[in-house]
Amino acid sequence: MRKTLKRYRDRTPEERRAVTRAGLLIAALQMALAVLPFRRVMGGVYRVARPRSPRGPGPGEPSQFDRDLAVWAVEASGRRMLSRNPCLPKALAVLILFRRGGEPAELRLGVARENDGPVQAHAWVESGGQVVIGGDVPIETYTRLPGLDQKFPGLRKKFR
Repeated sequence: MRKTLKRYRDRTPEERRAVTRAGLLIAALQMALAVLPFRRVMGGVYRVARPRSPRGPGPGEPSQFDRDLAVWAVEASGRRMLSRNPCLPKALAVLILFRRGGEPAELRLGVARENDGPVQAHAWVESGGQVVIGGDVPIETYTRLPGLDQKFPGLRKKFR
């Protein structure tokens, strides 16, 4: 614990803000996923993920969105906060941060089954045709589920 706090204090103010924001977001998402239906969680995600207004960044916020910093902060927070099934809360957190920063991002869900073993699921986020989080496993082994727009018609329209 002391080592973690020391590492946190040694970071720049911008990095500390990013890690704190990511940690709070992951905690909220984890709680929501535990108690709410997936459709309600996704509705909330799309509502929160709206891009910021064109008035510019708020006080203490960087003027330009830093993709690498957002992904690093979510990964760092996720390593310390999530023990099981970390891919979905982390993917949703990155989706929110990217979209709020004005970056394109799409949530992808996939399933895989090895031989007659249990079905495994994985979530990742793509932006500009590249995987930005969740690529730590061989994604090509997962059968990608249809986009959320097809799975939940009207979800995006309702929460844009």
